[in-house]
Amino acid sequence: MQYLQINNLTFKYTSSEIFSNLNLSFEKGWSCIVGSNGSGKTTLFKLIARILNPQEGNIIGNELVYYCEQELHEKPNGFDDFIYTYNTKTFKLKELLHIEDEWFYRWETLSFGERKRIQIAIALFLEPNVLLLDEPSNHLDIKTKEILIKSLKNFKSIGILISHDRELLNSLCHNTVIIKNKKIYNYKTTFQKATEELDSYFNFLQKENDNINSKVKKLQNNIQAQKEKVSQSKSRLSKKNVNTKDKSLKEKINLAKLTGKDKSDSKLVTSFSKKAHVLSSKRNEIEKNFDKGITIKDEKSKKEKFSFLLQKGQLLLGEKKILKYENLSLNKSDKIAIIGDNGVGKSSFLKLLISKISSLKNYLYLPQEIDLKQKENLFEAIKSLNNEKKGELFTLIQRLSSNPKNLLNNNTTSPGELRKLFIAKALLDNIQFIILDEPTNHMDIDSIESIEQALKEYQNTLIVVSHDKTFVKNIKARIYTILKGVGDFYELKEADAANRI
Repeated sequence: MQYLQINNLTFKYTSSEIFSNLNLSFEKGWSCIVGSNGSGKTTLFKLIARILNPQEGNIIGNELVYYCEQELHEKPNGFDDFIYTYNTKTFKLKELLHIEDEWFYRWETLSFGERKRIQIAIALFLEPNVLLLDEPSNHLDIKTKEILIKSLKNFKSIGILISHDRELLNSLCHNTVIIKNKKIYNYKTTFQKATEELDSYFNFLQKENDNINSKVKKLQNNIQAQKEKVSQSKSRLSKKNVNTKDKSLKEKINLAKLTGKDKSDSKLVTSFSKKAHVLSSKRNEIEKNFDKGITIKDEKSKKEKFSFLLQKGQLLLGEKKILKYENLSLNKSDKIAIIGDNGVGKSSFLKLLISKISSLKNYLYLPQEIDLKQKENLFEAIKSLNNEKKGELFTLIQRLSSNPKNLLNNNTTSPGELRKLFIAKALLDNIQFIILDEPTNHMDIDSIESIEQALKEYQNTLIVVSHDKTFVKNIKARIYTILKGVGDFYELKEADAANRI
């Protein structure tokens, strides 16, 4: 049977250890590796692909690996072999992934989704023993993602996937590796079931800790009680205030000391202390988890009213492309998710909307890519906060699954972490209107779930553009779409929305 085996692997970047004595195995079929940003997922891929070498240990079964990197600026390996091979296999792959021949001659102008489909087609064409995919669904629309899933189900060797896309993970993978707090957890099941099992395991460990803490507390109470007895006994047996002529009392004190009752109490203190120490050492190491979801209690905000009307019109997208839209009425607490294929005009519609609300001061718009000026303004605004407000911001960031000290002291913040910082600041300021374009791109799954919960509880107006079906469903938004080829922007009926997401 074909397999990939990682044996006693240790890898460090200078002084920072990423993996220590790591052992994992992968068999035929799809596995996934999930974990927070910076947990070592991509590093592990590079070790399997022999781009990096471990300091200790080895990997067996990685002689023929194809690594589909997340970024696709250059043409992928095997590009020329694929386009100049004319046989049934290449024709089927082009048909399966909806690839047009003219794409190969204009790589620089292809969308991310088109480049990704070519990359996957080449990987399937080369038939590697191990196929590594790093975030293959980033920027893909719902239709293209369905095409991707269908094509990857045809791969019969060892496939390993890094992704934040829960739909993709649950559709493909039957083996799940979770990296959490530098520990590796491996489950022979889907991502959803694996996370449920891991949560149950952590709950079990927490219950054990609670039981230990309860016993330690009782011992500490006993220790305190015994210490008080010892103190009283020492006071009672002291001759300091005894009259020098009172020989009878002195003899009684000497007799009490001889019987050693105070020594017995002291021994109990020592015994209880040792038991408490032993019990404390048995506590399970559990990463501290913060509650997800954010609700800002602001009585002033509750009284504020918000309403906005975008009147019926049309938007020119190109020489022959027009986007038509009916009246769009937005009120306080409305949540709208916009879905649709790539290139139909979703981002252009958001820009139109923003041009109409430019008079509003209390709104946040986050595009797919955040520019340097936006980032600089954010950090300047955070620096100007007083200590109380900074403390509140720290709490919000923690509840969005980030370490605030690392985030706020780092000018090279990752795109996913930067988005969380913007959203936390908007929630702190109780922004009336938040507009987000593909907010889950670049985020790990814990972060996405935290953002989901926060936006679900958000009490003001929200518009989101997203291809993430699970995310859209969980924030409880009304669904709007733009129909490709027709250019109409309209709200989906409940039944249609359920079918689409």
